[in-house]
Amino acid sequence: MIRADLQEKIDKSVKSLKLAAEMSKEFYKAPLVIAYSGGKDSDVLLNLAESCLTPDEFEVQHSLTTVDAPPTIKHIKKQFKRLEEKGIEASIDYHEYEDENGVKRRHTMWRLIEQKGIAPTRIARYCCQVLKESSTPNRIAVLGVRGGESAKRAGRDIFGVRGGSYRKATFFSLDHTEEVFEESKSRDPVWDCKLIEIMRKKGDTVVSPIYEWSDEDIWNYIHEMGIETNPLYQMGFKRVGCVGCPMASYKGKMMEFELFPTYKQAYIHAFDRMLKTLRERQKKDGKRREIEWKNGQEVFDWWIGKDKLQCKGQMTLEDFDDTDTT
Repeated sequence: MIRADLQEKIDKSVKSLKLAAEMSKEFYKAPLVIAYSGGKDSDVLLNLAESCLTPDEFEVQHSLTTVDAPPTIKHIKKQFKRLEEKGIEASIDYHEYEDENGVKRRHTMWRLIEQKGIAPTRIARYCCQVLKESSTPNRIAVLGVRGGESAKRAGRDIFGVRGGSYRKATFFSLDHTEEVFEESKSRDPVWDCKLIEIMRKKGDTVVSPIYEWSDEDIWNYIHEMGIETNPLYQMGFKRVGCVGCPMASYKGKMMEFELFPTYKQAYIHAFDRMLKTLRERQKKDGKRREIEWKNGQEVFDWWIGKDKLQCKGQMTLEDFDDTDTT
């Protein structure tokens, strides 16, 4: 039995999705893009979209990070097959980059670590920026982001305009978005709100329909609607994300690497290549400070055991190149 307070949130989520679909059609001449991770929030979001939108009003996309757990990939493929049978477009985004020879290659976590010259951490989460957030340019992306997930996500709202970082993003309430969209149909663009202005330019915008939902709301909805979820939850996982995500707890990381040891070895090999790249850069730049890590295993031992970015010896972020943060 769905509680009355949750039903209110469901109604608001549905209203947000319908409004976003209308705005996408008006300003982008394209369907909404639902970002699907294979986690419980994504499954709830997908169920809501299927309940209130037609197949031509949205499409579903998974951003391949190359470090999703095998059960997650299996769950995504199963869901995408189901969607395709219903006539809903579902695709996997393979990120590409140009190497030093101008040849396009697929981006991977392992290549990124080598390129950046630093392990992904809570401070330097370049992996999210490259492998996830760049997947839906010039579209309205529907995200399963919720305010209660972290302090960083609190204080936002349902609609938003992306910036170069989370701090530069701007957010708008459902009521405000409804009002300015209605006004945009008759008023001169010179009076546009920032959200409408960006949409007219087909800029990167987002909508988070389940932003106000709690964990309890999510699981209540899943159970009431009979939604099939990622097998990782039945294996004891509280969250579903990249194997080795810097936002996960030490205990969570250790459990992941015990279950999926090939990922551990892949990280160690990537850290070996990272150190080689770092030493080559320092030699080229004339830096004399010694890198105390001898190999990828030592980097891994530091990386898995520390929550704060506290580099071995006296090294700091300034000693590394190109540390994009989000």
